[in-house]
Amino acid sequence: MSEHEALRKALRWLTEQPCINSSIITEAGRRFDLSPLDEQFLRDYFLNQQHEYITKSVQSDDLKSN
Repeated sequence: MSEHEALRKALRWLTEQPCINSSIITEAGRRFDLSPLDEQFLRDYFLNQQHEYITKSVQSDDLKSN
């Protein structure tokens, strides 16, 4: 298996999940035997991305209401 194949498989699996949260990312780490660094990358990417999207949506709604 190539160096990043497990991470690619985990990414594919995560995108098929209905909701991505910390426990789902932990499950992906176990299923695909990810390194702690790869698991942290997934947390940073998915959880911070969701936070940024929610923040932008709320800010956009606030602007529309004014």
